[in-house]
Amino acid sequence: MSEINSRTSPRRILNILEEILLDPDNFTAKKISHKLEIPLATVYRHIETLCDERFLIADNSKKYIPGPKIRNIILHSLPYEPNFTLRRSYLRKLTEEIKETVSLSVPIGTKLVYFDRIEFHWPMQLNLEAGDHLPLHASASGKLYLSSIKKVDALEIFNNIKTPKSAKNTITDIDKFKKELNKINKQGYAFDDEEWFNGMVGISLPITNSKNELCFCLSTHTAKSRKNIDDLRKIYPVMLSAAKNLKKALFKD
Repeated sequence: MSEINSRTSPRRILNILEEILLDPDNFTAKKISHKLEIPLATVYRHIETLCDERFLIADNSKKYIPGPKIRNIILHSLPYEPNFTLRRSYLRKLTEEIKETVSLSVPIGTKLVYFDRIEFHWPMQLNLEAGDHLPLHASASGKLYLSSIKKVDALEIFNNIKTPKSAKNTITDIDKFKKELNKINKQGYAFDDEEWFNGMVGISLPITNSKNELCFCLSTHTAKSRKNIDDLRKIYPVMLSAAKNLKKALFKD
């Protein structure tokens, strides 16, 4: 890094933001000050600015995490990532193999948002668009996402969901939901067994980064008249293979 570039305020604030977002668990202002050769007081000042502008927020444990502005930038940049064509080719191949619509969703704060989808043209299927939110307590991807975060945070989110049962098997009891999250953690994927809509089932698999953090959910939902939970379990290996390929495409430099 040149001395001139390292001293410019815009570059400094971007470098600080990058350091925090890439390793929030191990971040300290002192470490950043030493690594970037920036005065400690300047690091604190820039962090305060990033928080004031909502690029960063401090969570309950005082750890800095992406704020609303960063999450919005991420969501709107995903369709333009360099390996878009490769990603869609994997999704299209999976759609043809399992003969069902497949989707990718991404966690944005405490929400889970659809951002890509390849349809298999059945007359009856779930009709969602990019940007739509998934129910965290009832969809396979929503439950998978909640199983990946701290248990206390997941249960607090569940407790704050005030919507009525949307289907006959929607889980509304916190003890049952806790058991469901434990089950998902053990098996590594999640089912929706008529919990979101009556007559519909689904499966969701995680796509993780190099730190094994869930970044995307790969899922399919289908009418129970076409496939049941046992059928979805049988297509799990095919979806797992697709998830591994998608991971390479999504995190390729």
